[in-house]
Amino acid sequence: MPAVTLSEEIVDAINAVNGVHPGFRAVHAKGTVCEGTFTATPEAARLSRAAHLQGEEVRCTVRFSNASGNPKASDAHPLASRGIGVKFHLPGGGATDMAALPLPLFMVRNADDFLGFTRARTPDPETGRPDPDRMMAFVADHPETAAAIQLGLPKLAPTTSYATSGYNGLHAFGLVAADGGETWGRYSWVPVEGEHYLSDPEREAAGRDYLQHEIRERLEGDGEARLRLDFKLAADGDSLTDPTEEWQGEREIVTLGELTVTGVIEEPADGPLVFDPNNLTDGILASADPVLAARSPAYSVSVERRLA
Repeated sequence: MPAVTLSEEIVDAINAVNGVHPGFRAVHAKGTVCEGTFTATPEAARLSRAAHLQGEEVRCTVRFSNASGNPKASDAHPLASRGIGVKFHLPGGGATDMAALPLPLFMVRNADDFLGFTRARTPDPETGRPDPDRMMAFVADHPETAAAIQLGLPKLAPTTSYATSGYNGLHAFGLVAADGGETWGRYSWVPVEGEHYLSDPEREAAGRDYLQHEIRERLEGDGEARLRLDFKLAADGDSLTDPTEEWQGEREIVTLGELTVTGVIEEPADGPLVFDPNNLTDGILASADPVLAARSPAYSVSVERRLA
């Protein structure tokens, strides 16, 4: 019998936290698929030769989601994180992806630590809740996790819309210019109308699927959701491989373009819709971040099980 891979262990651990839900993603199980367009800025074209960053309007498939692996998770939970996946359909064919969360930093530095972090969150069979001592022990051994959680908790609060939430790519990526020059940084999706969160009374009154309902209502007719793509440039000494490290001090931020989401569509039936941040095109480089490297094989395990 073949040995269980780390990716399989990670998906098993996620399932232990959220439950097994056949036909659904291991995480971000509940979501809304949309269509839209992206238009890059001249500065983006200067920094990268990537086809979708040259200024031509590019068609996109977008998925907004509740980050939980439980398709019945409530959007109104006080810690209900969200997600956005964007697939850019390149002018010459093919596609490249982005995936982002509200968290400013990731909680762990590598895949082994992510497995330990996820296992520490597994509900106790008797109480139905995670063992706080187990989580506290993990955090005590991983101070970077405590710092990332403290910084990220306010961003997990329910927003008024998927379109009023910010989303961060977490990992460092490199933009490669036409002359081969590289510019490294981290990207973020910034809501054009600003970040807006539910008040406590609004959250208590909101339905389980209020974000799905809101985005559908918003995009009916001529409605739209607009998000700006910003790229925070790394400075000397910034780690390109540690997603838990906060880049301290002022950083230059370059706006790469704007995404306009215009309508809700059905999830494509011609194959699984996957937003893999390692699915890159010429003109963009992945860093050697071990968490980033671990995402593709874990996605493959999740997709295989979803289609089984």
